Amino acid sequence: MSWYCVIIIDSERREACAVAFVSALRRAWRSAGEPQGAAAFINRGSASRFTFLLSPEAATVAGDLLRRYDALACERAPKLTRYAPLRL
Repeated sequence: MSWYCVIIIDSERREACAVAFVSALRRAWRSAGEPQGAAAFINRGSASRFTFLLSPEAATVAGDLLRRYDALACERAPKLTRYAPLRL
């Protein structure tokens, strides 16, 4: 499976949407038995959106979530220099 990117764009509910996404991702990770290698990252650098990156292992446990948030598959592993780890 590929790395995936989830972008939550600017709106009145951007913060609430991001919190809901992270909460659902953590629940999916726990329900899957907290698999090794599952990792997520966040970029808060933009004032208008949140960008999340999910490792292939995290994407595997979050299939429904990826569809719900219109995630995009990355063609190659992303550079994580502008991203902070997101604790699952």
